[in-house]
This record gives sequence, C-alpha cells and structure tokens, in this order.
Amino acid sequence: MGTKQAAETPKQSVTAGLPAGLIVAIPGIALVAVVLMLVVFFGFLDVGHNRSVISLVTPDPAAAAGVVSLAGGAEGVTLSIVILVVFYGIQTAASRYSPRIIGIFTRNPWNALVFSFALASILYTFLVRGEIRPDYVPMWSVAVAVALALANFAVLLPYVVYIFDIMRAETLLSGIRKRASRDLRRAVTNKDAYRRRSGLMTCISQVTDIVFGSISLGDLPVSINGIEVMGRFLADDYLKAKKSLHQDWFQVGHADMPGASDQILAEVNRAHTWVEYTILSSFVDFVGLTPVHRKEAVHAIALATRDIGLAAIEIGDPEVADLSVRFFNTYLRVAINRSAPTFASSTMNEYRRLAIGALEWRPDLAVESAAHLLRYGRHFDEAGMPAIFGAAAEDVADLAIEAQGRDPEVTRRLALLLVRNLSELIPNARPIGLNGLFKAVAKLAFWAMASDAKDVSAVLVEGIAAAPPEFVEGALDRMESMRSGLFWEVNERVIAFDWVEEPLRAQIPRLRAALKRAKGDGQVLDVSQVAPVAPNLVQPEPVVVEEHSEAVPITQQVLRTEPSLATPTQ
Repeated sequence: MGTKQAAETPKQSVTAGLPAGLIVAIPGIALVAVVLMLVVFFGFLDVGHNRSVISLVTPDPAAAAGVVSLAGGAEGVTLSIVILVVFYGIQTAASRYSPRIIGIFTRNPWNALVFSFALASILYTFLVRGEIRPDYVPMWSVAVAVALALANFAVLLPYVVYIFDIMRAETLLSGIRKRASRDLRRAVTNKDAYRRRSGLMTCISQVTDIVFGSISLGDLPVSINGIEVMGRFLADDYLKAKKSLHQDWFQVGHADMPGASDQILAEVNRAHTWVEYTILSSFVDFVGLTPVHRKEAVHAIALATRDIGLAAIEIGDPEVADLSVRFFNTYLRVAINRSAPTFASSTMNEYRRLAIGALEWRPDLAVESAAHLLRYGRHFDEAGMPAIFGAAAEDVADLAIEAQGRDPEVTRRLALLLVRNLSELIPNARPIGLNGLFKAVAKLAFWAMASDAKDVSAVLVEGIAAAPPEFVEGALDRMESMRSGLFWEVNERVIAFDWVEEPLRAQIPRLRAALKRAKGDGQVLDVSQVAPVAPNLVQPEPVVVEEHSEAVPITQQVLRTEPSLATPTQ
C-alpha cells in the first residue's frame, strides 16, 4: 500500500500547481495537437522526394476556398453544439434548483467569451472566403481562418466539461458565496450599498432555493453543503465585516423581507440583524421540510447555528448570540410539532456546545440555554417522547461540569435548576422522563462528590433527599448493578441512562450515606435562588397520571419553588 501511495504522489503533483482553467483546456489542446501531428506526419510521407511539406500545405485558390468554406461550416456546427449544451445545462439546473440561478449563467464571463469568439471566427471566415479569387489567395487570412477554426474545435471539449462542472451544486454554491463576499466587501467601502444589499439578498435566495430543491429531491449532500455555505458566510465573512457597514445597510422594510411582521421588522432594524434573521429563518423552513429520517440535514443546521452564535460571542455581538439561542429553541419546537425526536438529540448537543462557549463571556446566556433545554425536554416528555427529557438533563449536567472550571456559580445555579425540575416532576411525571432526569442529577452529584465541590453536592443531595426513598433506592440499585453501558436498543442514544462510569460508581455508597444524613437533619432546600429567565405566560395544567405509571407521588410539598423557565407552557 505504501508503494502504491508513493507511486500516485508524483502524478498528483504534476497538475497540482497548474491553474484550473489550463487543466480544463488540456484535453482540447491535446486533441488539436494530435491531429496536427498526424497531418504533418502523413503529409511528410505523402510528398516523398518530389515536393516539400510547405508546398503541400500551400493551397491553390480552389483548395483555399474549399478549406475556408468547410471551416466556416464546421464552426457553425460547433457553435450549435455549444448552444445546445448551454441551454441544456441552464434548463436542467434551473428545473432542479430554481429559475433564479439562470442569472449565474448569463453573468458568467466565460460563456460570453466563448460565444463571442465563435461568432467572430465564423464572421471572419465568411469575409475571408469573399477575398479568394481564381487568381489570388490571401494566404495570411486563410491561415488565420484555419487557426480560428482549430481554436474553436479545441475549445469545444473543455467548454462542455466546464458547463457540466458549473452545473454541479457544489460549484454553484461556491460561486454564490464568492459573489456574496464580493458584494459585502464593496458595501463596506460604500460603493452603491443599496445595490450590494440587493445582490446579497439574491445570493441568499439562490442558496436557499438550491437547499430547498435538494431536500425535496432527497439530495442530502447538496442540502448539507448549502447549509454549511450560509453558516460559514455568516460566521466567517458577514459578522466580521458588520461593524464596518453603514447605518443605512441595516434598515429594511417589507419589500426586503416579504412576509415579515411589523414587529419582526422593528426588531431586526433595532438589532441590525436582518441578514442573520433571514438566513436563520430559512434554517427553520429547512427543518420543517426535512423528512424525519434525514436527521443529517438538521444536524448541519444545528452546527451552523452554533458556529454563528460562537462567532457572535467572539466578536462581542450580544444581539446575534441571543438570536442564535432563540432559533435553537425554534428548532426544538419544530421537532416537537413534527414528533421528530431524532432531530432533538443533535440539536440539543450543539445547543449545549454554544452554552459552553458562552460561559466566560456571558454566563447568564449559558444558564438561560440550560433552562431552555430543560423546558423543551419537558415539552418532549408531554408530547410522548420522554427519552429526550433525559438527554436534555444530561446535557445540562455536562454543561454544569464544564462550567466548574470557569464560573463555579454557574455550576451551582445549574444544579439548583436540575433539582427544581426534579421536585416539580416527581408527583406526576412519566417514568422514562423522570428516570432520565434523576439519573442526570445523580451523576452530577457523583461528579461533585468526586471533585470535592461541596456547595454543589450539598444542593444535589438535598434535592435528591426530597424524592421518595423507594424511587431513589431503586434507581441507585440499577445504577450500581449495571455492568454494560450500551443501551438495549439502537436509536439516538448509545449509552443507557442507568450507566455510571467506573470512577464515579464508587460515589454511590457515599451518596447513600449523604442522603441518610440529609434526611436526619430535616433540612429544606430553597431553590428559589435560581431566578427564572422568563416566567410562563400561561401556567400549565396538572398532568393526569395514568394507572400504570411507575412514578411515586409525594404526599407533601418539600421544596419551596416558584415559576421557572423549565415549567412547560401550554
């Protein structure tokens, strides 16, 4: 294998340093060169010792007229083939993606150059044919006409390859992003900012159309590529140049954002986020259109949104960071409405990574994100997808562990948030969701004990102590006895909720002892220190517990709570 790789390396290095245009033109140039070589070779054999090669290629008037006429006809056929290929390419690409991408072909300078060159050479050949007389041959003109014909033949094959290459979605997307970046740079220099803004809107619409068409046709790689292009443009290009744009750039109306309400327009004009809002709104549409079994596209959307949020955090743009959080919540809401738990796991994971990135810059954003994760986890539980609630709780527990080395107060607040949700769910929760939440709280308690984070462990122990002893003991027994961490089904989860890694398994006896001490002291945990991020506008109704539910009710209210963001709304 090593010998084969070593043999392939020199071949790859031959064309590595050549321009892309020259690489495409090589087949056509080689074809013409081979034909000329054959003409010269066999011409040399034909002339023998009687005539020279120069006399052989010097035509008489009749031969010159025939050659020029044949060259003109052949060039016409070549132009017909080019036109057929171009129109076929435009029609195919437009019908597959969107008619708006026709502008990409019409503004392409290479298309205009090839057509102009073919028309000019045909016209030149006709004029030269008119100069030929029975007693006169304009040799230089005939030679140029033949050379132009050969050039047209040499261009034909590379141009066909080029047309089919630019029809590829990857090439279209790359070209659209380059054009959008160019319009953005020109807008920064105040060169016709309104025209550049219109050009940027066109680019966004073209990429959006390509992604929509690809999702509809089941072309997953193209849709993911389009999502990545829009995400990278925002994160790498637009947000970095945003501070240099003129104030007029950020003021838009209904004509710029069709379908947007007056409130949305007022908000994006205030926050200067119309570009971000437009792209992220298209992501919401993609989530709504993506089939449930195509979770890869939703994962790409979550990745792009996370990158946008992290880029906003890096440059210090709180408006875009908050907007990213709001759109993460919207993706989760769409997943609930579509009963698509496969969309939730990857979205929540990237949501957590965004919250980790916000720990040092805006710890309040990290706490807010955790509260939202638990809120939507409870919504999934109520919608009949309880396993997602456990995954959300584990994401919050992981976030709390990450926060300990950066802001211990965030870890403590997240622990209180988890305990509050546990206290609210125990009376009437579904068994699967309650089990996932409790295991996340217990694992966080194991970590806090092992890390000697006494304030965090105290919060968690007191919260667990408020749960029914039978429920707690049964859960700890399962965690202590489980020897294989693999979940017994193949789905979004690989590790079972009951699994505890070996270093933390030793903390289970310590937790039992701490629970006995907490119950003996009779302490009551006050979780009201966790200020709700946004109170519920509509308070939830009590959940009716089914007879086969395994949840154990609490006979008395142990924890003093107040409405929190983790409480689901109607």
